[in-house]
Amino acid sequence: MTETRKLVLHNANVITLDPSAPRATGVVCEGGVITSTAEVDVQRALRSGEYEEIDCARRTVLPGFIDAHVHFLAYASSLTAVNCSPQAVASIADITVILSERARNTPEGEWVRGTGYDEFRLREKRHPTRRDLDQSVPDHPVKLGHRSGHGTVLNSRAMALAGISIETPEPLGGYIERDVNTGDPTGLFIDLDDWLDERLGSQPRGEEMEPAARQAAEVFLSRGITSFHDASPCNSLKRWEFFRSLVDGPDPFPRVTLMPGFGHLREFIEAGLGFGAGDDWLRVGHCKVILSQASGSMQPSPQELREMVREAASLGLPVAIHAVEEAEVEAAVGAIELVDSPGLKHRVEHASICPPHLIGRLKSGSVTVVTQTAFIYHSGDRYLEELSDGEIEHLYPIRAWLDAGLAVAASSDTPVTPPDPLLGIQASVLRQARTGQPVSREQEITISEAMTLHGGASSNHGVLEGRAGVIRNGALADFAVLDRDPASVPAEEIGGIEVWGTVVGGEVAHRQSGAN
Repeated sequence: MTETRKLVLHNANVITLDPSAPRATGVVCEGGVITSTAEVDVQRALRSGEYEEIDCARRTVLPGFIDAHVHFLAYASSLTAVNCSPQAVASIADITVILSERARNTPEGEWVRGTGYDEFRLREKRHPTRRDLDQSVPDHPVKLGHRSGHGTVLNSRAMALAGISIETPEPLGGYIERDVNTGDPTGLFIDLDDWLDERLGSQPRGEEMEPAARQAAEVFLSRGITSFHDASPCNSLKRWEFFRSLVDGPDPFPRVTLMPGFGHLREFIEAGLGFGAGDDWLRVGHCKVILSQASGSMQPSPQELREMVREAASLGLPVAIHAVEEAEVEAAVGAIELVDSPGLKHRVEHASICPPHLIGRLKSGSVTVVTQTAFIYHSGDRYLEELSDGEIEHLYPIRAWLDAGLAVAASSDTPVTPPDPLLGIQASVLRQARTGQPVSREQEITISEAMTLHGGASSNHGVLEGRAGVIRNGALADFAVLDRDPASVPAEEIGGIEVWGTVVGGEVAHRQSGAN
């Protein structure tokens, strides 16, 4: 990707997120980095005639947002799949209707894919089964993804292609739901996407995937996201090469930190790609490890998890452990505590339920928590219905984390929630569900803290080490230009702020339609 040599933003309300100089009225950039925020230098650049100029008309300029945990290719794939989200369907019957509509326009035998269903919001309050899908789409293999990214439903045609039957043994790391009477698979698979993809190859490939990825990048840039960490446990050397083709291509693209999946770690090392390898556009991040109790027991076991952390650390990579519930967070912290890994800053992804005793252990282990602030908005009503009062008290306890001095960064976990950092900021400040219900309001944080979690915090605990997520001399020239100041509007309006323009590496990567 080329970088504009000289750029100046002026007539702006610049929020730098740099405590030493929190506000400015313009920014001067050369060679993709910030050279000055001083007004005298801004005016000098304007008089020189050598700079591309952006008159911000008093709009607000923030450091470009950094989404610290996404599944980018899954999101890109979802853009080509049938939308089965709660906004599109109300029942399993609705799902079968729209999948059958797609099937009618799909050659027989080719895949029909749906995405984003949520059984909690379906009228039947259950997952679809292969029988449901068979009735409406009998002649195509069907793959239907849950909004969490952790569940998949296949129809009988797809299961046959994958060679899955009543005799199929339970895979490691997840489970196959089975009929309690017959033992026959129902079609629901939990935490088995990698296993299924190896058998099915049902994700879009080649010519289909690149346009979808470009479309996804356009969405990210339109939301002011200039950098993201891809946290897929399936991340392989082949995916690294695909992302390299994307960031080196002619179209604007956010910066990417790619987390190698633990199962692919050795191939990265053998290719000379250790932690931090790459450049400012594509770098190797933490090693992604999945810890789950989906099958009814902890997988991997505590001993196996310690060995995984130890192996990654021996190769110079910190780990990012997927741990949602309290027992999982405790197991993740325990594994990190027992492995000697000086200088490595490990991460725990999610830590959704995190009581005080675990906060202290996370802090003492210098572990970063990467949380999903928008979940409070999108899933708050579900949490309030399904969790106990004690669990709600310790649900995404961001205020407690920050007060304890814990390192925290924010993310969307897209496609679980849309890539929308402004809504994430609103949710962490307001602590309110989509329905308006409060969700542990005592964990509210300030607007300044929330903006930092979606910017500089993600940089400081990643591989760019403070060079992104802040506006100051020497930092990367990545900006989000907003039509309103998040610090000057009611909290409930933050999510509705529009991104007027996005700059990555000193180049305008997105500009709102009609903007000058």
